Amino acid sequence: MDTRIQNKTSHLMRVWSARLVVRTLKFLPLSFALFLSLFSNSFNTQAKAESQKVIAITEIVQHPSLEQARTGLLDELKENGYEEDKNLKVIQQNAQGSIANAVLIAKKFVSMKPDAIIPISTPSAQAVSNAAKSDQIPIVFSSVTDPVAAGLVQDISELHPKITGAIDFPPLKEGLELIRTIVPHIKTIGLLYSAGEANSLKTVELLKEEIKDQLKIIETTVPDSNRVGQALSALIGKVDAVYIPSDNTVFAAMPKVVKISREHKLPIFSSDPDSVKQGVLACVGYTQYAVGRTAGKILVKILKGEKNLKIEKPEHAEIFVNQISAEKMDILVPETMFGAEIKIVK
Repeated sequence: MDTRIQNKTSHLMRVWSARLVVRTLKFLPLSFALFLSLFSNSFNTQAKAESQKVIAITEIVQHPSLEQARTGLLDELKENGYEEDKNLKVIQQNAQGSIANAVLIAKKFVSMKPDAIIPISTPSAQAVSNAAKSDQIPIVFSSVTDPVAAGLVQDISELHPKITGAIDFPPLKEGLELIRTIVPHIKTIGLLYSAGEANSLKTVELLKEEIKDQLKIIETTVPDSNRVGQALSALIGKVDAVYIPSDNTVFAAMPKVVKISREHKLPIFSSDPDSVKQGVLACVGYTQYAVGRTAGKILVKILKGEKNLKIEKPEHAEIFVNQISAEKMDILVPETMFGAEIKIVK
């Protein structure tokens, strides 16, 4: 080949190579930046997935009291840095009053292996406890009246490595005194509850011990929420007041209970302050929101790695009276009881 042609070809090759190097160098920062961006996004996604906590909440039935407990729990988590759609995933299911549904939900949640399962109500806690016998998933219950009577634990004062939570067992002595103060002429009291709920059975048992021979007792049990109105109507004219424990079956029919109570001027008392907001005459007890917050405090510790936590209850019980129900029954409500101000619900 001609030397001149070779030189010219070599020169063109050098120029082309130089331009290629320049172009490569020109786009290298962009390519490297893109690589860093993709790597960073992948790392952040992985880190977020690793830091996210997953909890599963199950409730036996849908009513305002249990909703308040769930709200209290989530509020406590949020105040401690665990927030939905950020670093917390919340799975929720409601059994719609069916024990069979509660069992299915419990088994499903156990198979999902969340960081913790939160059953709200005694029936839900029993279902989860049975479903998780061979697993080590932490269980933090809320709104359970008596975990011993429910078969969840053997001793409420002991530390349990797997199951703990917040109870709402009412102060029965003060509750009975509240009834006698507001209805001073009372001679007979009706007890309305579901015999299928361990929490109700235990509360009624201890309340009867507290009453002893002071009052005549007429008990009425209901198999489901559809029979509550009929059962309450059967007590009219036979009792001077009715007491309802923290019973999910009865609470699910609360509008009907309040309607009958006001129409017949029959005072209804309960162990759940949230029911007073719906129209029950009066109550001394722990709000379900406070119970939920207490369960939330325990759950926060578990999500941070703590174990063997004790079962707790809210610090203070409160007294509530429904003003509309009191007025319809011509009942005069005292301003204070037990040294505490009575909270009037309008």
